[in-house]
Amino acid sequence: MTKIWTVIKREYIQIVRTKGFIIGTVLGPVLMVALVAVPIILAVATGGEKKHYAVVDGTGEIYADFEAKLADYTLGDKGRRYTLEAYPAGPDLDARRAELSRKVLAKELSGYIYLPADLLTGGTAEYAALNVSDFDEIKRLGEALNGVVVEKRLKNEGLDPSKVAEYTRHVNVKMIKVTARGEQEDTGGTFAVAYILVLILYMTMFFYGAIIMRGVIEEKNNRVVEVILSSLRPFELMMGKVLGIAAVGLTQYGIWALFGILASSYGRSIAGGLVPAGAGGFKVPTIPTYIFIYFVVFFILGYFLYATIYAAVGAMVNSEKEAQHFLFPVSMMLVVPILMMMAVIKEPNGSLATVLSLVPFFAPILMLLRVCVLLPPLTQILASIVLLVLTILLVTWLGAKIYRVGILMYGKRPSLPEIVKWVRYR
Repeated sequence: MTKIWTVIKREYIQIVRTKGFIIGTVLGPVLMVALVAVPIILAVATGGEKKHYAVVDGTGEIYADFEAKLADYTLGDKGRRYTLEAYPAGPDLDARRAELSRKVLAKELSGYIYLPADLLTGGTAEYAALNVSDFDEIKRLGEALNGVVVEKRLKNEGLDPSKVAEYTRHVNVKMIKVTARGEQEDTGGTFAVAYILVLILYMTMFFYGAIIMRGVIEEKNNRVVEVILSSLRPFELMMGKVLGIAAVGLTQYGIWALFGILASSYGRSIAGGLVPAGAGGFKVPTIPTYIFIYFVVFFILGYFLYATIYAAVGAMVNSEKEAQHFLFPVSMMLVVPILMMMAVIKEPNGSLATVLSLVPFFAPILMLLRVCVLLPPLTQILASIVLLVLTILLVTWLGAKIYRVGILMYGKRPSLPEIVKWVRYR
């Protein structure tokens, strides 16, 4: 055990002291917050710019109401967002289009809108601009135009548009999540938290597994391992590496978890100062403490499962290029749960989600996902943990046998029958 502890300290200190670890640990939470907060703040705080459009109204009755409807869109103290300029269609519509296109190219106009004479009876309006990928812009103009056209159609049928709008107004639905701690409003925080935590778990299992494999290959190629194995057994070296890098991961996750708890506790007041009032109901989700606990549990179990596999793969090959052949099935076992995320989120207690979350190679990701979305019965969580532990013991036993022989083998990549022989050696 003393020898394993020595390897653990060596691996831990060697990684923790690197600038990459320090920068990654500090910037990790900052980047995660930035990915969520910056788009929201920019979307709310960005005032946009004034737009000047030409309108060719073939109906002769849409322009005035359309201009009045767009007056509702402002740039705060800067006045109206949209200014319109009426252009008659004239006897030659193609010539009018060419004229307006030249103005758009010269940036005298932001664009032009053509309203055909049959617009009220089913005709298609046209929007022409240099950039037709600004979907928010197109949506605003479309909603304003659609509102005017609908009102005109209702009036033509002798109906009161204001009454119809009142009768058909949209119903807002507030999402209330029922928990053992009581009811709480959910503005999409459950999905966001689940997605982010699962993505972190997925990436770090890949990342730390690759670190172990790369370290084993490097020591093997440098013949350092031959010197190391003169003073300790292959199993002790493998477990020391796995546990040492596990400690690195726990250190990093511990810092991130502390940041997450603080962000969940004080994020509302901080967000209130950053996001202007009326920011579309923006709220920082409250993350239950048990989610962080299960996150650490499934990280530890998932890490040991895949770290042992990566260590065994590193011992079998002579380069990272050779390792790709063995890593494909390992990668697929991590990719499949990601592909099944949406199905599990839609029915977290369904038969498919329950069965897949009990499969040891999928459990770290899918069971954590279920915990985040809708806490499953404790028996299922415990069953998943027990199956994971048993699988880890089996994989560690197999990995140790492969590592014991493979770490001292050089030359060609071993075939499957050769690997089976390594497992049978005593």
